[in-house]
Amino acid sequence: MTTHASTAPARTGVPAVRLDSVTKVYGRGASAVRALDDVSVTIPTGSFTAVMGPSGSGKSTFLHCAAGLDRVTTGTAAIGGTGLEGMNETALTRLRRERVGFVFQAFNLVPALTVRHNIGLPLRLAGRRPDRRAVTEILERVGLAGKANARPAELSGGQQQRVAVARALITGPDVVFGDEPTGALDTVTAKEILGLLRTCVDTGGQTVVMVTHDPVAAAHADTVLFLADGRIVDTMDAPTADRVADRMTHLGAWA
Repeated sequence: MTTHASTAPARTGVPAVRLDSVTKVYGRGASAVRALDDVSVTIPTGSFTAVMGPSGSGKSTFLHCAAGLDRVTTGTAAIGGTGLEGMNETALTRLRRERVGFVFQAFNLVPALTVRHNIGLPLRLAGRRPDRRAVTEILERVGLAGKANARPAELSGGQQQRVAVARALITGPDVVFGDEPTGALDTVTAKEILGLLRTCVDTGGQTVVMVTHDPVAAAHADTVLFLADGRIVDTMDAPTADRVADRMTHLGAWA
């Protein structure tokens, strides 16, 4: 099934993410698990896509294969028009550092580093010196002006996740992948972070792909992809929390 994650504004150019007939199998023989089963999807540049499904549906595997964290078994994956198959680990690592941003549920900040240095870390790992002005500007974008010299332990959970979003954006990536980015936050703070990601798409032209279990979070996206048993079984444009929750019920996610 080929799925096009469409959005209201006209999109041009190369897709941010493309999977063609991707299958991912873990293990061999009788113990083999088919985590993704012939998945094809095109995610336009400048769009916000949520990925949902029951536990074990393949959401994390989808994200890992799309982001180049895991190699597909068969099929092809591309980020910004660059095919990932055939790349060695060094090339994949470079691509992820320079062209992909990640926001995780657990924030994954380095406790000993200041906010400024946490944000600049992806650039340093890529052998580039962080531009002080660029870091200051991105701190303002995520609502953390004046916090550059703070340590993560001095920030709230919501502020730490804002640092993680800034860190994901600092390299100007083709796509930002979020793995349950609001899962550790309270409802009000989660809404703020989702609003920030939405603004990154609407005013910054960023592309966001977010795995979530929360219908309210998914409602911030342009399109929701529903996975079950390793396949994309449905899509929803202009989602609402109620519609998403109802669709998930019929996927067997809400017991």
